[in-house]
Amino acid sequence: MLEEELMEAAAVEVGLYSVVAEHGSSINKVLAPARRLSRFYLHACKAMPWIKRANAARAIISGLILVSKACGNDVPRLTFWLSNSIVLRAIVTQAAEKLQLAAVPSINNNGGPKGRHESSPSEVEKTDRTESSDKWAEPQPFIAALKKVEAWIFSRIVESVWWQTLTPHMQSTAVKSSNSRKTSSRRYGLGDQEQGNFAVDLWKKAFRDACERLCPVRAGGHECGCLPVLSRLVMEQLVGRLDVAMFNAILRESAEEMPADPVSDPISDPKVLPIPAGNSSFGAGAQLKNAVGNWSRWLTDLFGIDDNDSPEEKDELDSNRRECEISFKAFQLLNALSDLMMLPFEILGDRSARKEVCPIFGAPVIKRVLDNFVPDEFNPDPVPETILEAMDSEDLADSGEGSITDFPCIAGPTIYSPPAAASLTNMIGEVGGQTLQSSRSAMLRKSYNSDDELDELDSPMPSIIAKLQGFSHLYSMESDPKWKGSPKSC
Repeated sequence: MLEEELMEAAAVEVGLYSVVAEHGSSINKVLAPARRLSRFYLHACKAMPWIKRANAARAIISGLILVSKACGNDVPRLTFWLSNSIVLRAIVTQAAEKLQLAAVPSINNNGGPKGRHESSPSEVEKTDRTESSDKWAEPQPFIAALKKVEAWIFSRIVESVWWQTLTPHMQSTAVKSSNSRKTSSRRYGLGDQEQGNFAVDLWKKAFRDACERLCPVRAGGHECGCLPVLSRLVMEQLVGRLDVAMFNAILRESAEEMPADPVSDPISDPKVLPIPAGNSSFGAGAQLKNAVGNWSRWLTDLFGIDDNDSPEEKDELDSNRRECEISFKAFQLLNALSDLMMLPFEILGDRSARKEVCPIFGAPVIKRVLDNFVPDEFNPDPVPETILEAMDSEDLADSGEGSITDFPCIAGPTIYSPPAAASLTNMIGEVGGQTLQSSRSAMLRKSYNSDDELDELDSPMPSIIAKLQGFSHLYSMESDPKWKGSPKSC
C-alpha cells in the first residue's frame, strides 16, 4: 500500500508539481503534463481494484486545482494548464469506452469471471458492490470534474484579461498616453473623424495586448504548443463584454454621464468610443459600422489561421473555425445599433418592418436612440413626433421575445463551451494502454521521449537501482592509482 501511494505521489509530482508552466514552440513539451497524467490514469485503470482508479482521478483533479490556484492572475500560466486539462479530458474520453468494457466483471459459462483473477461469482459481486460505490471509479465523473476545472480556469482567465488589459483602456489614463503619441492619418470621412481614428487604434492595441497575455509565443509570430482555440474562446467572451460596455456608453444621455456598472457600463472616458456618446446620427452610424468592421478584421487576423499550416491541418482548423463563427458574431449590439442609426424614419414607424430589419431592440431602446438623434448632412430631417408618440404607446410585450428593452443592457455571465473531444481526435491520436500511437497531425509527428520514465511504474525499484549502478565507477576511481583527482572534482 505504501509503495502504491508513493508511486501515485511521484506520478502526480512528475506530471504537475515539477512542471514549469511555460509556453513554447514544442507541442511535445507544452502538453507533456496532459500525456503524463493520462498515462498515469490509464495505468491505474489496468489494476483490478477500482480504488486505484478512483485515487488516481482524485489526485489528478486536486493537483490541477492546486497548480491552477498557484498561478494567481498569471494568464499565460493559466492558459498553459487549461490546454493540458482539455487535452487530458480528450484522451480520457477517447479511451472511456474501452475502459468501461474492461472494468465490468463478466461471468463465463462455467460460472467464473473472465479476467486475470479467478474467483467465485459471489466474491466478484461483493468486490463490485464495494468498489463501484465510489463514483470516481468510473471515467465519466472524472471527465465531468475535468470540465468543472476547465470552466473555473477559463473564467479566471477571462476576468484577469478583462480587468488587467481591457479595462485600463477605458480610463482617462489610456487617452492621455495615446494622445502623447502620433495619431494615424486615416480618415473615414464621416462623423467625428479624430475620435473615430483614435478609438480604432486604441482598441486594436488593446486586442493585441490581450493576445500577448493569452499566449506570448503565438503573439510574437511563432508556433506554440498550447491550444489556439482557447484564445478565440476567451476573446469571444471579452468582445461580448466590450460590446455591451460600448453600447451602454454610446446611449448615455450625455458625455458627462458617469458609468453605472463596473462590468456592464465601465467606460469612464467617452473619448475611447468610436462615436461621441449621447448623439446619434446617420453619419455616426456609418462611422460605427466602419469601426466595428475594422476591429472584426483585426480580431480575425490575431486569432485566425496560420498560412504556414499544411493543407491537412488547415482543413481541420477550417472546420473548427467555421463551427465557432456560426455560434459567435463579434459586436452584435454595435452592429445592430449602427444599422438602427442609418434606418429611414419610415421603416421605424412601421412596426412589422422594424421587427424584420431590427429585431434585437425593443421600443424603449429604439426611442432612446431617437431621442439622441442629431440631424446631419446625410439625414438633415428631425425625427417626426408621430414616430416618438408611437414608440411611447407601444406595449413592451409587442417588442418580441429576446429583444432588448432595458437600459443599461446587462452583460451576460461568462460561458465556457468545452471543446469537444472529437474535435481534438486528430491532435491527440489514438490512445492504447500507456502509449500514444502515431497520427498524421503535427503534434504526434514529434517524439515522446519525455514520457519514457512513466513506463517504469510497474517496477520502479529495479530501474532506479540500474541507474545508480551506472555511477559506481566514480567510487572505484578513488582506488585507481592512475586517478589523481577526486570524485568531487570529476
